[in-house]
Amino acid sequence: MTIRLRLTIYWAAVLAAILLVAAIAAVKLFAREQRGALDAALLEEAENTAEQIERGGTSSAVGILQRLSLETDIGPGRRVRIVTASGEVGNYGDVHTIPPPFDPALPTHPAIVGNHEFRFAVVPMMYNGEIAYLQSGVQAGLVEESVSSLRNLLLLMVPIVLLVCVGGGYLLAGRMLRPIELVTSGLDAIGPTNLSSRLTVPPVSDEVAQLTEVINALLERLERASATERRFASDAAHELRTPLAVLRTGLEVALARERTPEENRKALGAAHREALSLCRIADELLMLSRLNGETTVDRQKLNLRALLSEITATVGPLAQAREVKLTVNAAEDVFVNGNAGHLRRLIINLLDNALKFTPAGGSIDVGLKSDANRAVLRVADTGEGIHPAELPHIFDRFYRGAGSPGEGSGLGLSLCREIARAHGGDIAAANLPTGGSAFVVTLALVKEDPNRATVPLR
Repeated sequence: MTIRLRLTIYWAAVLAAILLVAAIAAVKLFAREQRGALDAALLEEAENTAEQIERGGTSSAVGILQRLSLETDIGPGRRVRIVTASGEVGNYGDVHTIPPPFDPALPTHPAIVGNHEFRFAVVPMMYNGEIAYLQSGVQAGLVEESVSSLRNLLLLMVPIVLLVCVGGGYLLAGRMLRPIELVTSGLDAIGPTNLSSRLTVPPVSDEVAQLTEVINALLERLERASATERRFASDAAHELRTPLAVLRTGLEVALARERTPEENRKALGAAHREALSLCRIADELLMLSRLNGETTVDRQKLNLRALLSEITATVGPLAQAREVKLTVNAAEDVFVNGNAGHLRRLIINLLDNALKFTPAGGSIDVGLKSDANRAVLRVADTGEGIHPAELPHIFDRFYRGAGSPGEGSGLGLSLCREIARAHGGDIAAANLPTGGSAFVVTLALVKEDPNRATVPLR
């Protein structure tokens, strides 16, 4: 069932209920008003008549009653009489109008009795020294006919009004949903090959315009993600092609003719180096894929200072071999909720990157501190620094600057960024005024009482 049809059904149900309640209320109010007017006229006339009889005495009662029985200004079928406990004193008028029986329990004040056929005003009075009642009434047929006419008119008009309003509601619902249909058709026309297309935002700033803007923003994100994935696939294929080609060529040459054991050893060594390069690229690609696809990562309370000391102790001999001074400044324990394997990979990648670009005789300074609610890890080197044009791109996948050494896949820094963001932080790079560059990683400090072993990535 379409939204348009559902809206029309809801509108019809609500409108039918409103019209029904309004019609019933109108009939009841009209009937009350008509009967009230008739009753008020009867009561006023009966009170005046009773007062005249009391003033004129019993001798004038018959004449007054006869004159009153002939009046039809209030309604047809006039009937008047005076009754006492002994019986009727006088009874004049239309015999088809049936007066109420005498009831000694009647109130001693003017009242209206009767039904939908007859309405009588009953007024107490004194007649020959005893209590008597003047009953003056008419037939209520005209009032009931008016009420019935109004009821029949409403029974005819309410369905007509309902049909007209429901039809108008159906048309209005279609008109109001037309922008949604345009959005639907516009989205249907956008395929994987034309993600750059955008929906036309309506000129009126309403809910549909807001929806269109949100969809356009989503399309923009999808376009960027699609372009990133295509570029990633292309770069991955390009990066894998070279070592695979070298490996294949080396093996084909080795198998082309008989070779000495030394030549075979050299060929196998070259193949082994290319295989290691392929394994490193595949491992980094797999880790990037996992970081992008996982919604949670296993974490625990981790002392970043202890982890840093462990890593620098391992990397220290390599720095000494390259005649690079490695200094660590971590005066306090800094605790984070983190994955030890991921953070170890981040720190090792940063140190490895610093060692590649720091010449012999240079130095690498590693600092760790807590700042407000963040842990700050800083790795600075005294190398040549990063070309300003390359700074915005160094965290892109497979990006290698002009001064990059031959080894490396171009995935190390992008992997560092993904790990930092997975831990609620980020990474930034800048050139130092004194030369060299610095990488600063910020991570969320551990909360006072971390109860969960896994937390969301984002």
